[in-house]
Amino acid sequence: MPALAGAMSGCDAGPYIRNCDPTLPSCGAPIDAGMALDVRVFEVRTLDADDPYAGLQSITVTPDNPTLTVRGTPTTQVFMAVGHYIDGTTRPLPLGTWSVDRAFAGSMDPDTGRFTANGQVGDAVHVDVQVPRPSGVALHGTTTLTVRYERDVLVTPSTDAARSLFGAPVTDASRAVVLRYPLDGARMPQNVAAPDVQWEGGAAGDVYRVRLVKPHATVTGYVTHTGAAFRFDWGVDASGWRAIVESDPTSPATLTVDRATGGAAVAGAPVTLQIAQGSLAGAVYYWDLRAGKILRVRETPTGPVREDFLPRPPARRSDGSRCVACHTVSRDGLQMAAELWEGQGPSSVFDLTADLSRDPAPTRFTPNETTNQPSWVYGSFNADATRLIANRLGGLFLVDPATGSTVSPRAGTLPQGNSVQPSWSPDGHTIAYVANAVGPGPTAFAASDLATINVTAADSFDAPVQRVPGASLAARAERGNAVAYPTWTPDSRWIAFQHGPYSESDRDLGGGMPRMRYPSALYLVGPSGGAPTRLDRASQDAAGDDAYFPNFSPFIQGGQYWLMYFSRRDYGNVQAGTRGTGRRQLWVTAISASPTAGTDPSSTPYWLPGQDVASDNVSGFWAPQPCRSRGMSCTVSSECCAGSCSANAAGALVCNPPPPQAPCRGERERCGASGDCCDGLACAANVCLRPPG
Repeated sequence: MPALAGAMSGCDAGPYIRNCDPTLPSCGAPIDAGMALDVRVFEVRTLDADDPYAGLQSITVTPDNPTLTVRGTPTTQVFMAVGHYIDGTTRPLPLGTWSVDRAFAGSMDPDTGRFTANGQVGDAVHVDVQVPRPSGVALHGTTTLTVRYERDVLVTPSTDAARSLFGAPVTDASRAVVLRYPLDGARMPQNVAAPDVQWEGGAAGDVYRVRLVKPHATVTGYVTHTGAAFRFDWGVDASGWRAIVESDPTSPATLTVDRATGGAAVAGAPVTLQIAQGSLAGAVYYWDLRAGKILRVRETPTGPVREDFLPRPPARRSDGSRCVACHTVSRDGLQMAAELWEGQGPSSVFDLTADLSRDPAPTRFTPNETTNQPSWVYGSFNADATRLIANRLGGLFLVDPATGSTVSPRAGTLPQGNSVQPSWSPDGHTIAYVANAVGPGPTAFAASDLATINVTAADSFDAPVQRVPGASLAARAERGNAVAYPTWTPDSRWIAFQHGPYSESDRDLGGGMPRMRYPSALYLVGPSGGAPTRLDRASQDAAGDDAYFPNFSPFIQGGQYWLMYFSRRDYGNVQAGTRGTGRRQLWVTAISASPTAGTDPSSTPYWLPGQDVASDNVSGFWAPQPCRSRGMSCTVSSECCAGSCSANAAGALVCNPPPPQAPCRGERERCGASGDCCDGLACAANVCLRPPG
């Protein structure tokens, strides 16, 4: 190695060691006479005030760890890179490339170091500046920007004075409100509509502080008790709720309702809400028992909308009945099969892409009450919706949904006798059903078993296999021998079902007796059987086990399966919810997509927004809705096929493409194009899938 001589005494002195490995003891040291240097590793230069690289040893970022408070409007923070030189001096650096680790709260200009907070989200953002050097060894400077989101909402007639009432709330259980909804520990998808917070306790003139808190976001509503018509609730405003679900994505939110009364502020007990990092896109088709019709709740950018999409179904000529019941929806969301006319008529299939508001609504084939047209109570479409597996009083059969004709199996036979409630797996390979049902009909029985049939080819079947005897669960808390309503996870790995003393939630005993109500719990089991796992958190409420008729969402989101079912549990309070009525309502529980044996994988449920609290709602089926492509309106990023939900030039929230270094989307995650998917996967119908073979 050559020996280089010289010593460093000032800015115009030199030479010195530059661009060296900082782990070496000689890095940054003056070059003394006789020092042996490897010129392949080190660069020797003279300190030069006009050269920002000369003598540059490290970089810091100023301001260091700043906090930016946002309240709904864009706000900027400008950063500067500061170079630290081997002679102990510092100076601003005009060069460098700026970046942030995530863009929930805003974006960074890579050239100027100007961070623009979108004003809608709070987060802790890692800021990095990279300064390349001629030798190719870049230096980095980092800091953390804390973006705090704050929003106060004064609900009329509350005024600014309401804030001063809550200086130091005291603990007093006798005067504290009771928070009724949301439920403590509930897990919700990111795009769920803002909850209607409901509580009990208080009198006219009281003021309530409803507060949602995450580490970097706080949303507060001040609500004044206005008298007899007061509902003891506050529907969290959409902007505030979006800030809560998108801020600090992996952190839970804490909800409290404090009460100011008689000159004192009384603290409420907090509940915790979990926000999963995923969105449930699509519509829910459910049966309104009182109206005798199928309704639809559809997600829109402004919130859920309840639609009477089928107002005038075909009528029975003899008495004009238009009742529609016992429906099922294809997994692509394009077809709905249903039974007509109080269960006494034929069944038919509706094209959900057609205009169904006409009179009568069009059907795939014309229902006819004078012929032996096939009729079924329960049905389930296969993977490509070219077949329907169905049952009437007992016994399974195949239907062509395009014509309504029955189809004979090519190979094997389908079980007859007391075989009901079939459910076809999403991959098309297996049919789960209820076997050995003992009771008055296909919907009502007190004993039954869970069984499966393998599909060997098109319209071909293996022999049935019993998987879970209903009697094997008789010692569980809900008791009973009846299993009912099997449903598959979207990856066909698991089956959920209900279990209890009876397949229905209640029963008419006759003789003027009140209807008998039955408990029911939900379970999860693999298609090959084994010991089922009880979904305790989903099934139990304060009064016991109360969960019926489960149906899975067609997508895995946020590492969770999403299971819908109906329950008579109380939703909220008396004034705004269903408390004390026993009305059946639809609830949703998140179930871990990676369950651990022997551990309950379910979560505390949330109430499905958009349904009518004055009706009895059962049998909810999810139909997929394509995720939102680039440029389409959105409310949160997980609604987008890829990229993020952020403001366009006009300030409207739209789906924007992902940054170049964004992580790829995994199997069964949503996508906008195949380029969004990880290697080996292709984007089909906005979902990353593995091509056949």
